[in-house]
Amino acid sequence: MIETAFLCLALAVYYEARGEEPAGQRAIVHVAENRVDHPAFPDNACAVIKQKNAFSFYWDGKDENPKDAKAWAEAQRAVREAWENPWENMGATHYHADYVSPTWSRSANMTRLGKIGRHIFYLEDRKQ
Repeated sequence: MIETAFLCLALAVYYEARGEEPAGQRAIVHVAENRVDHPAFPDNACAVIKQKNAFSFYWDGKDENPKDAKAWAEAQRAVREAWENPWENMGATHYHADYVSPTWSRSANMTRLGKIGRHIFYLEDRKQ
């Protein structure tokens, strides 16, 4: 299978934000793209998503073949809509579900930008 940014981003939305409101799904796309644009991260969406411990679905050992056709179509729509609406991008480079509290989220160099659905979004002030 040929991997493309579209496919990798749609998989991230499907596994990380399936069932979330469309704005929350689009925000996941923007996080990955913000990392692509940041010099501290890989320079393509698939590499960003596969980066060690970055997107949990990729490292959980489970199959990455979407089974819910409706949710898969919604994930693909979220990618297209994120690309069509770049003005929505709040600049976040990190996020986590609201039912966990990872250590990194309490770091002094993380700025909380907001919450959409069940995800909290942050910008990391990394030195290049």
